[in-house]
Amino acid sequence: MPRLTLKNAGDYIRTSRGPSELLSYIKSVKHIISFPKEHANRFSRYVIITRAYAAGQPIEDIQKRFGASRRTVLRYARLAELPKRPKHFPADIRAAVIRDYKDKMPVADIARLHDVSPAYVSKIAREEKISRYEQRPKKKVEA
Repeated sequence: MPRLTLKNAGDYIRTSRGPSELLSYIKSVKHIISFPKEHANRFSRYVIITRAYAAGQPIEDIQKRFGASRRTVLRYARLAELPKRPKHFPADIRAAVIRDYKDKMPVADIARLHDVSPAYVSKIAREEKISRYEQRPKKKVEA
């Protein structure tokens, strides 16, 4: 049997084609507890995890279901060249962040209140062109 690699498995995910040995190997592997055997099981886990990620299942659910870390799930998705998921929040959270920012609430408090990062609050303020500071008229320089 030729040596199977994660690259072979990635090609299989993208094209549904790959070495016939890979497909038969995936079908033969069962859930295994010991690390050496689980390590041998990684090709089938790779295929299953990347399919779950591509189907839009939340990463937390994939972690719990397959006993993989968040880093492993994201690494497998990257290896399979799957598109990154968008990082956005619902419109109502965005509107609440904007409202609180306009009300001059501290950025850290807004972030904590809406469970977002301070960077997200600042980014939204920049996108909306909201300034907390009044524009002061420039002083004329007399010569």
